[in-house]
Amino acid sequence: MDTENEQVIDRDDPDMENEARQELIKRWCGEITSAKEHHKPRFDKMREHMKFAFGDQWEGQKGKYVANITQRHIRNRVSSLYAKNPKASAKRKERLDFEIWDESPQSLMQAQQTMAMAQQNPQMMDDPAVGQMMAEAKALLQDAQQGMERRAMLKKVAKSLEILFHHYLDEQVPRFKISAKALVGRTCITSVGYVKLGFQRQMDKSPDAMQRLDDFSQELAMMEAVSADLADGEIEEDNPRAEELRQMIKTLQSQDDVLVREGLVFDFPRSTSIIIDPDCYSLKGFVGARWVAHEFLFTKEKIEEIYEVDVGDAARKYTDEGKRATGKKKKDSLHCVWEVYDKATGHMFTICDGYKEYLSEPEPPTVYVEQFFPIFSLTFNDLEHDEEIFPPSDVELIKDAQKEHNRSREGLREHRKANRPRYFAATGALSENDQDKMSMAVAHEVINIDGMAPNERIEDKLQAWRGAPIDPGMYDTSYNFDDIMRTVGTQEANLGGTAGGTATESSIAEGSRLSSVASNVDDLDDLLTDVARAAGQIMLEELNEETVKQIAGPGAVWPDMTRAEIAKEVYLEVVAGSSGRPNKAQEIANMERILPYLVQIPGIDPTWLAKQVLDRMDDRLDMTEALAEGMPSITAMNANAQPGRGEDDPNQQGQEGGNNARAAGRGNEGAQPAMPGDQARG
Repeated sequence: MDTENEQVIDRDDPDMENEARQELIKRWCGEITSAKEHHKPRFDKMREHMKFAFGDQWEGQKGKYVANITQRHIRNRVSSLYAKNPKASAKRKERLDFEIWDESPQSLMQAQQTMAMAQQNPQMMDDPAVGQMMAEAKALLQDAQQGMERRAMLKKVAKSLEILFHHYLDEQVPRFKISAKALVGRTCITSVGYVKLGFQRQMDKSPDAMQRLDDFSQELAMMEAVSADLADGEIEEDNPRAEELRQMIKTLQSQDDVLVREGLVFDFPRSTSIIIDPDCYSLKGFVGARWVAHEFLFTKEKIEEIYEVDVGDAARKYTDEGKRATGKKKKDSLHCVWEVYDKATGHMFTICDGYKEYLSEPEPPTVYVEQFFPIFSLTFNDLEHDEEIFPPSDVELIKDAQKEHNRSREGLREHRKANRPRYFAATGALSENDQDKMSMAVAHEVINIDGMAPNERIEDKLQAWRGAPIDPGMYDTSYNFDDIMRTVGTQEANLGGTAGGTATESSIAEGSRLSSVASNVDDLDDLLTDVARAAGQIMLEELNEETVKQIAGPGAVWPDMTRAEIAKEVYLEVVAGSSGRPNKAQEIANMERILPYLVQIPGIDPTWLAKQVLDRMDDRLDMTEALAEGMPSITAMNANAQPGRGEDDPNQQGQEGGNNARAAGRGNEGAQPAMPGDQARG
């Protein structure tokens, strides 16, 4: 590349002549900083609760008693709320696909008969009435055919979406399930968790480093940044970064194939890294928010690697905790980068605090979702509050009871220490040598006391101290568990202990806890549904047919749709997310009840029926591998394979003998009508 006439990395100072542009960037930096200050009390609480759940539960904790009930509660909540990988099902929205046909089999059959009659008797076409009937029948058949073709096409699109969605879930590094379980725990601790949707393109330099598809994109971006520094003279050949570059190039050259991917990615930002417009009054959907910013703390080299901009010394310095650096801390500090989604203008842009130019220019967001913000929030303990959008976390609710439990146990420990055996003697009654012998004596040792006469008793020289007796009621912690149960729903039995309540009381408390968990599971399933639906829209817009067929197979169908059509036609719905919603057991029970009636209805397709049963069983059997065209049922094949028994064999009694054999115990009543449930019982 030509590096003599132009710089590889933009290292020029911002354009000082465009004052309006600089003022706009300055205003955004001030507005985001002000919003960050507005949410600071809540962010500080989140960090405090993280430390508390980790076990830092005392001021000056060293040596203090800690029984981390909070940690156990969080683990129980995560296991109760998120137990499975999400399973998404793409469904077509309910539509009236037929303009003429009323979707009744009778009218379709009548139209087919009319067309068949006209073809057999062409002279009937001379009659105007017959011609009108023919035209109507033809229009109905054509309408039915077009509608069914449209449904079949959308069904294939939906199936392709399902395959793609699960493919990208499996491609995440780390795996989606691991990150989603961490999201649930983060929500219990900090009161809110976030999922951010994105689309990784080839050679994409996204700042979202937590979740990416596993490829060489990051390595290649770093190589490009270091190469640019060498070309621009920012680093010398003997610089450690230059040596790192040479090692990376050597490794890359040894690879037979360099993998660079594109596709859907899921990021899980920290709870304190999402800064929301103070005008927002609901976290779910960011209702009322004009903008939302995602905060990153990057080194100068990382900014060059991602945005190809050298911010120099103009950008403000930050510490690892996200605070502005002062004094000596400025030497090796980070820079605060904000990725801003401005709903009012429909733009997304990136700025760095203190730098008077954009890191990335304002443009429409890289991914399209209906709510504009590609960030989705998860909360559990939602309450209505005019001034606070963040609900209380589980840690906040359990915190006081946890502290009181620790204080009670620490008090008991101190009391037991204070009550350790002690002995008192008058000054000079025992020599130092006698005291050493007594204090260091082993079990059953005979001790010779120098300062005691032969007939003198040891009790006359030494007196045991009786401490204050321990009252168990003073250090009872059962009321702490009562408070925990009443605030977060976890009773002592859930934590591995035994409460003093009766079995009935424990059963009622557990039922109440399960009701609360079910509500939170529903919140999680709603989040997964929103994420899956938005992911489907992103894939429909970003992926091309060639990529889809490489992943989903040559039979995949991928339409060319506008954003409006994408939002209207097909959507993804999580049907078996963290909870297995809908209730699989209930669906199986319903299928068992209706199946005996379905098998007796004429015209029911057995293949369709088998697929419905397998879907409700959540089975992964592939029906296309099991089906063979023209094959009878296994029951029929077994019946045909039975050896004949002469006169007693119903198959030897005429054409209808096998089908009309009298049931045992019915005498000469002949064939009896089938009753509901007979086939199921058979």
